[in-house]
Amino acid sequence: MGSKVFLISHNEFAHGLKKTIEMITGEHENLYSFGLMSGGHPDDLIEEIEALIDDEDQVFILGDLAGGSVCNAALRLSILDNITLIAGMNLSLAIQIILTPPHSESELETIINDSKAGLTQLVLNNIKQNEEDFF
Repeated sequence: MGSKVFLISHNEFAHGLKKTIEMITGEHENLYSFGLMSGGHPDDLIEEIEALIDDEDQVFILGDLAGGSVCNAALRLSILDNITLIAGMNLSLAIQIILTPPHSESELETIINDSKAGLTQLVLNNIKQNEEDFF
C-alpha cells in the first residue's frame, strides 16, 4: 500500500505549497496539488483526484480552509476508509505527512498537534532572550 498526498486550495496556494515542499525535501511522485481557479467548480477538482486514487492507496487530502468550497467538495471522499481529509494545511503539516505518513489515528493526531505547535508569534526581543532555544 502506497500513500498519496493531495494538496487542495483556492487559487494557487496548493501549487505554491507543493513547490515549497519539494524545494525543501526534493520531488515526490506521490504529491499532487490542485487549485480552484476563478470560474472553476470544486467538484471538477475532486473528480480529478478520484481518478488518481486506487483502493489500496493510503490517501491524505490536505485542504486550505475548513468550510470552504474545496474542502466541502472533498468531504464526499472522506467516507472511504483509506482517505483522510485535513483542513487548515500548512507547510509543517504537509512536510510531516509526506515524509512520515501516519499509520494510526494517534500518529495523525501527533502530526496535527505538532503543526499547530509551530504557530507562534516571533518577536525579536524574545528571540534574543531565548536564542539558545530558538536556534
